[in-house]
Amino acid sequence: MKVLLPVFFVASASIGAASDSVVGTIKGKVSFDGEAPKMEALQIDDAAAKGCVHEGSVDTTDRSVRVHKTGGIADVVVTVSVKGMEIEVPSEPIVIDQEGCRFTNPVVVVPEGATVRYANSDGLNHNVHTYAIKNKALNSNIPGGSHEEQELSKSEDFEVKCDIHPWMKSVVYVTDDPIYGMTTADGSFTLTGVPAGTYKVNYWHPKLGKGKSDEITVEAGADAMVEIKMGGEDKKKKGGRGRGR
Repeated sequence: MKVLLPVFFVASASIGAASDSVVGTIKGKVSFDGEAPKMEALQIDDAAAKGCVHEGSVDTTDRSVRVHKTGGIADVVVTVSVKGMEIEVPSEPIVIDQEGCRFTNPVVVVPEGATVRYANSDGLNHNVHTYAIKNKALNSNIPGGSHEEQELSKSEDFEVKCDIHPWMKSVVYVTDDPIYGMTTADGSFTLTGVPAGTYKVNYWHPKLGKGKSDEITVEAGADAMVEIKMGGEDKKKKGGRGRGR
């Protein structure tokens, strides 16, 4: 079973459409502050998982906190607020897939107004149950090979579960920031199309909480670097997931 690395989409619509001559890039890494937690394997009943995979067994890896061997944290949402900059809504749906009775991405970031496609690449039924509050909740059966689409118009974060296979979970983060992305497996991220100026990077993880980086200055045509620490004491101070922001 393949696991897709987090994919991010960066809005480039603007205060006027910002050209390359007036925008820069923010690059950085989010690292765990302290000793990374040891994640136990998920307990999955063989009978409940019948038909999920053709060979072997369902992947039991707990993906709720994924820390790389270098200390980087995967699946952290990173965004930048830019006054007057409009959100660019992707023309194609953002896909959240189910494969091998697991959601392929533990966390997905989407901009306000985007359409999400809940796909089912398995050969058996899944139930997609979203626990949204500001957006319309969805609770729908999705047969193998089919999908369901939904527009998400209001910023919030919510869980997505499969009621048929209760170990299947993902989190959707709907942002109203025009610049957004996610860390990859090693904790690194790149945000392009950032207008020249001074900003703080907002960061969020469903288990480790949220925060803001120190101020960084973005210059046109240049890379601004930022290092972020989270987890450990940061988790205790800032808490975990909150549905409304």
